[in-house]
Amino acid sequence: MRVEYELEEERVRRFLRSRGARRAAVQLPEGLRRYAGEIAEQLGREGVEAVFLGTSCYGACDLAEEEARRAGADVLLHYGHADMGLPTSLPVLFVEARMRVSPVEAVIGAVKGEGLGRVGVVTTVQHVGFLPQVLDALSSLGFRPLVGRPGGRARYEGQVLGCDLSSASSLREEVEGFLYFGTGRFHPLAVHLATGKPVLAVNPLTGRRERISSPEEFLRRRRAVMMKAAGASSFAVVVSTKPGQARFGLAESLMERLRKEGRRAVRVVVDEVRPEPLLELGVEAAVCAACPWVPLDDAPRFELPLLTPPELLQLLEGREEYRLDSVEASDF
Repeated sequence: MRVEYELEEERVRRFLRSRGARRAAVQLPEGLRRYAGEIAEQLGREGVEAVFLGTSCYGACDLAEEEARRAGADVLLHYGHADMGLPTSLPVLFVEARMRVSPVEAVIGAVKGEGLGRVGVVTTVQHVGFLPQVLDALSSLGFRPLVGRPGGRARYEGQVLGCDLSSASSLREEVEGFLYFGTGRFHPLAVHLATGKPVLAVNPLTGRRERISSPEEFLRRRRAVMMKAAGASSFAVVVSTKPGQARFGLAESLMERLRKEGRRAVRVVVDEVRPEPLLELGVEAAVCAACPWVPLDDAPRFELPLLTPPELLQLLEGREEYRLDSVEASDF
């Protein structure tokens, strides 16, 4: 199988040897699970048994340390995300699995004819290694590209996460718009919502481009969820035990706010936010103090309205401005 991602075999080897590992727990996001065989062979050449964890792997916030210990692992290999700097109780190596495909050609083809001068450039960790080449290409075409500072969770300049958009928001007043290169639509949409600036999204694998400047469909869907929750008298406040999603302080403040407004509120502690436990509680609505992505990406899975913390506050306070839930807007 052709491996499209850099699996950092030499770095993994050094890590395993330095820890004297004999059994390694391996945590893979969905897009990398097809490479389990190659990873098992890599570890096997070092005399290390690979134990693949079937738990979720949504980000570096979602470390399966407890599962790794129960599996008798000496170390945890976490693929597909950059280290957020969270404390760990087990030796952990983050293998970022960067893409091998250069985005430069796709970016050059996408920006021809664009009128942006000062442009902020953002991407995800899989493509951030190509940032210098993209900046050079944009400069050669007459653009003035800028890269923003990372926030509390992103590791690299120009890197954006669903819960940390600081690399974009730090440039809000300095640029006319943004260029995002990477896969998926969520990140460029989030950048637009966080900054109010147009975003040109370029897929480096397909060359497809999309301009995001009026997310009316997204806002229409979210306002519909908020309206559905408006009449709810009972809420579940959901918080996760995942290391980087345990926003218990935020959950407590949301509980207090709901009770102050005369709504019943129950705290729900889970590992993964799923619809079934909430439905079984008989509540009419819920607010997610765990991963900011869940209410937005997984909304179709939930029969009851599931809000983000800023959406709940917007609902209770009657504000018009829509805000995303992120590190900048919460107490991660």
